[in-house]
Amino acid sequence: MKYFEKIDKDLLNNRALNSHEKLIYIICKSFENAPNKCRISHKYLMIRTGIKTKATLIRYLDRLTLFGLLARKQIDNGTCHYVFDKPTMQEYILHNTNKRKKISLSKNRHNRNLNAALSSPNVINMGKVIK
Repeated sequence: MKYFEKIDKDLLNNRALNSHEKLIYIICKSFENAPNKCRISHKYLMIRTGIKTKATLIRYLDRLTLFGLLARKQIDNGTCHYVFDKPTMQEYILHNTNKRKKISLSKNRHNRNLNAALSSPNVINMGKVIK
């Protein structure tokens, strides 16, 4: 059985998005009416689109979120839930912002502890400090 997806011509004519971003959006949108909704792993999207690195894929997904086309929330280690309705998108974006803030604070706390340990009088510098 063959399935077809209708695509808004405004998406195809959108010059702000590149071809990979459009393809990612179409793939995610095609899973919108699936029984578990749109739950796709990064690995699956990379295979389907031909994108080589996870960082590039995440950059494209961030741009789609920036344009308000979709939002994602990580559910398991590799699976994300993608949504397309505006209220749920706002909830997911807020969740991701808070999550990134926690990660950033954790990294800053680790760096402060490391710097404090290195500046201790018990530490012997082996060479010139590069800053």
